Amino acid sequence: MTLQQIKYILGVADSGSFNKASEKLFISQPSLTSSVHEAEYELGFQIFNRSTRGVTVTERGQSFIKDAQDLYLKYEELLKKHCGTEKKNFSISTLYYAFARKAFVEIVKKYSSQEYDFAFCEKKASDVISDVANESSTIGILYLSDSNRDDIAKSLKANKLEFHHLTECNAFVYLHKKHPLAKKESISLKELQEYRFVTFDTDDVKSFFSDQVISQYGLDKAITVADRATELNLIEHLNGYTFLSGIYEEDSNTENTGGDSAVSNDSGENFVLIPLQNLDENISHCFELGYITKSGQRMNDISLTYIDVIRSILHIAGFTC
Repeated sequence: MTLQQIKYILGVADSGSFNKASEKLFISQPSLTSSVHEAEYELGFQIFNRSTRGVTVTERGQSFIKDAQDLYLKYEELLKKHCGTEKKNFSISTLYYAFARKAFVEIVKKYSSQEYDFAFCEKKASDVISDVANESSTIGILYLSDSNRDDIAKSLKANKLEFHHLTECNAFVYLHKKHPLAKKESISLKELQEYRFVTFDTDDVKSFFSDQVISQYGLDKAITVADRATELNLIEHLNGYTFLSGIYEEDSNTENTGGDSAVSNDSGENFVLIPLQNLDENISHCFELGYITKSGQRMNDISLTYIDVIRSILHIAGFTC
């Protein structure tokens, strides 16, 4: 039996499925199944019980897997000690938040001497969840609302992820400073009807409003873009707008009021955040900002430090470490 076969067996046991394990191990399912079968034949007993719902570990398989985990851990420690092949990674997937970028820059500065591979991606919520689930990202930053909470919760549970609360925020309209409505103290959906709605995430608007409101105010006729740079360009040149969940850095030039309050993007052009008026007293545009991780996974030092930097930027009490 080879160490590669042991790795495959541990992967199947962890995933509970040959199909899921094949994706994580970057091997075709037939090849994975064949390799595990060969190992079982060599051992003389079955490690897994197969069914249409996945696999379960047999009683003898449990004993084998425990010993195999110890063996493979020693193998990895051997490589780390003598070959220096261990690769440290730290990656973030997030909704479009300036504070998340700023915190990431601080982390890169702090840990750059430790030879990490760093990655930072701004994506829609479903992709943030997917990245953390398949472990291509260490942490995901997103928010919950009354409209998306149930769907997000189901997705997190299905992917064995946990949501950790950071703070609460409100809905804002995001405009260029030269937009006709840019000087208002607050903006209603009715006032926005004559302007073009631009969005990076077609599903995101459903987190802000009900289907009835989306249809009534023409939010289902949005201009959809593939990246934030294009979104900002259209907002500026078409007198467009989008919605943000209102997280801002108190020590920056971004404010949560109208008038001259502005946020500068990377190209130096100015935009404003103006509070969105509630349609009625029974409707709340309050959001819960947080981060997601693998369920039951202990966060390492660099992850804890990243969350602490976010708390510091947003002036949130209660550091994680």
